Amino acid sequence: MLAALVTSKLTAIFLGPSGLTLLGNLRNSITVFQKFSSAGVENAVVKYAVETRNKEEERRKFQTTLFFYVSLFSLLTILACLIFAEVMSNYIFGESTYAMLIRFLGLILPLYVANTLLLALLRAHGYFNRVIKINSISYLVNLLIFSVLIYFYGLSGALFTLVVLPSVLFFVTLAFAYRTQLVFMRFSKALISKKLMRNLGQFSIMTLISGLSFPLAYLSIRQLLTDALSSQDAGYWEAIFRISNLYLMFVITLLNLILLPKLAEAKNLMQFRQLVFNFYKNILPLFFGGLVLVYFLKEWIIRLVLTEEFLPVKDLFLWQMIGDVFRVLALVMVYQFHAKKMFWHYILTDLFLAVSLYLSTYFLIDIFALKSVVIGHALTYLIYFLIVLYIFRKPILSPKALSMNEETDY
Repeated sequence: MLAALVTSKLTAIFLGPSGLTLLGNLRNSITVFQKFSSAGVENAVVKYAVETRNKEEERRKFQTTLFFYVSLFSLLTILACLIFAEVMSNYIFGESTYAMLIRFLGLILPLYVANTLLLALLRAHGYFNRVIKINSISYLVNLLIFSVLIYFYGLSGALFTLVVLPSVLFFVTLAFAYRTQLVFMRFSKALISKKLMRNLGQFSIMTLISGLSFPLAYLSIRQLLTDALSSQDAGYWEAIFRISNLYLMFVITLLNLILLPKLAEAKNLMQFRQLVFNFYKNILPLFFGGLVLVYFLKEWIIRLVLTEEFLPVKDLFLWQMIGDVFRVLALVMVYQFHAKKMFWHYILTDLFLAVSLYLSTYFLIDIFALKSVVIGHALTYLIYFLIVLYIFRKPILSPKALSMNEETDY
């Protein structure tokens, strides 16, 4: 959070709203490239690495299959970046000037993929202290390099940091992992498993559909705002989006650390209901109180996190917060999708969210101008909450119909 505050402040000071728009575009685009080049198999790596860590032959088979499978996706991403660099630059930045940056990103993406998979293997094999150290060093290095480069080189330095640093951090991870026997394995073509390839393919489809939809939606919204209004207005939306992510970090951290493990252990619908309402009772009042405080201190927060140039953002707070309230109300239940592997519920509702966020802005922009994006955010998450509530209507709305031993079946 501190790193995000500092980088947001520096971006606001040195680049202004238009620069914030470009950085937001590049961040979303990099996410798309990274997700596709790694085939979206990070969670699958943890699952299969845990299952095979005490079986040497199975572990070699899994890691060999993983290496060849991900290499194929990485190669396709590299080729796309090299061949379509100018088209991508025009779409992301509105000009072809940054085509070389896209090509460079493509060439170093394999380092990012190696870093992502190696971190997943470290987690799966229980090297949590090393993972914590790697993440801590990564945040510090990112903050230091971003600060130096944006100070001396402005926009070019900031863009260079976003492109290069995630891949360069591979060498930090490698320094902590090279003695763990997770690297430098001998790969053999004979060890490639077709069954594992199919299983990895299923994970890829599920993760990529969900993982790519939001970056593409946000990129499209930013482009829509830039074309219909201005890059400065798009920067204002990027600013409220970042502030929203900062205060939502509180709830999402609690969901990950406290609620998700308990949901995974829940044996029946009654236990699921109790967990949901306990979270609503104990955490949401704090969250709502925090939102009220943020709303009344919004001008001071803008001056602290950004600059006076971003003061028009204060008109976007109310609708953004209304949407965030419904988002949190829904997320408390949505984490059941993760806990009980309700993959298609997760994918379809995420696709609805991504498409609706864009379409609501598209249809409202002529009426509400910049406010269209936050009004659309509020309406979309209201509908999303109602959809999720309908999915879980039995345990949430009809508790008397539940049996204490009833399985979590929807």
